[in-house]
Amino acid sequence: MKRIVLFLSLTISAAFAAPAIAQESASSEAFPFIRYERNPARAAVAGAGSALQLGGSAYAAFETGLVAADSTHKVEAAASYAKMASATGNSGNMVAGAAIRLGSKLSLSAGFANQKLDPIQVNGKTHSPSDMILAGGLSLALGSNMSLGASVNYVKSQLLDDYSISGTAFDLMLNYRKEALGLAAGVRSLGGKVGGASLPASAIVSGGYSLPAGPVALNVVADADYYLSGNWSAAAGVEASVMSLIQVRAGYRFSSEHAVIPSHLSLGIGLTLGPASLDLAFIPESGNLGSSLLGGVCVRF
Repeated sequence: MKRIVLFLSLTISAAFAAPAIAQESASSEAFPFIRYERNPARAAVAGAGSALQLGGSAYAAFETGLVAADSTHKVEAAASYAKMASATGNSGNMVAGAAIRLGSKLSLSAGFANQKLDPIQVNGKTHSPSDMILAGGLSLALGSNMSLGASVNYVKSQLLDDYSISGTAFDLMLNYRKEALGLAAGVRSLGGKVGGASLPASAIVSGGYSLPAGPVALNVVADADYYLSGNWSAAAGVEASVMSLIQVRAGYRFSSEHAVIPSHLSLGIGLTLGPASLDLAFIPESGNLGSSLLGGVCVRF
């Protein structure tokens, strides 16, 4: 009971501490793409599901480093591709990630992401902008119900063929799991300024509950972020798993006007065959966010 009280205290503190920090304008945020969802299963529920590690742990290094302690798999590896569109152009995102459990307490994760943007013309010369993320994470079990995750993401943006900027972002999250219930609280994308602009840092709280219902099991999840820029975002979604074979997902994110991830609906489906799973997510066009499609495969052993 003391651990539960401590966890809830940390959750409340994370939710309400951020407004007390000096705020900065949304336009000053650097590397907004570090907050894009890399996991297609999580993208299908609008990015919610942190507390349950929905969709597995292969992409953990891009988020908070948390690896599901209750999994029977020692290794998870995944690769995904996303075609994303916005009012400013299109991008193609290639992602690879993996997590390994080293005994019952410690887990490590790693990932690599590369984003290609539309070519641009500057002074009559064509440039091919791109973004890169190299990520590493660590997850430590603290007793039977608590775990602590941490990750570091090295980020580089090749803005022009002869000009780039780089920086480092840090995540930290505490997770509580008790049977069907999951709760989490932490901070994401902390780091120094890059070229005078701040990272899209936020305090995050997350909750999830698993509802076994015969041949159909439901996962109900919700996450909320308060950004140091003064913006906020909240997402909720549901995953229905039919006989542990087919997963149907839907979610919605509601964000303030200048939040790094805009409001959007998301839909998705998954197929699990033995140790492998295939996940697809679709984000319909909404405001400045164009239609986007994400797909990936994950293997566990």
